[in-house]
Amino acid sequence: MSHDNRITENSAIYQYLFKLNFMLYFTKPVIRHIVEFIIAAVQKGYSGTVTDIVNLSFAHCHRTTFGKFLSQGVWNIEYAWRAIRREVIRIIYQLSQTHKSPLFVIFDDTIAEKTKLSL
Repeated sequence: MSHDNRITENSAIYQYLFKLNFMLYFTKPVIRHIVEFIIAAVQKGYSGTVTDIVNLSFAHCHRTTFGKFLSQGVWNIEYAWRAIRREVIRIIYQLSQTHKSPLFVIFDDTIAEKTKLSL
């Protein structure tokens, strides 16, 4: 699928990544891939495959580019997870303060990495 649109560094996605300080820890190519993942993940028809990322994002590259990025890329995924968790906690706290009532949150770990075998 071909897309004529471009996501610029002024876009909301880039600005949000700036807010999370991703630009301090990730190179421009890594940021570009993260943005392409986000774009693809919110598109209708996304099923979680690398091929979907290429077809549904604004990427103009072969699917193996993303496969290599995921398997061989040099980037700090732990920083990304910490930043996202910190932001989610901030949003939850802000909502609880706004509504002046307890806020119940469910953490769904169905796609989280398992540390031991299930019995």
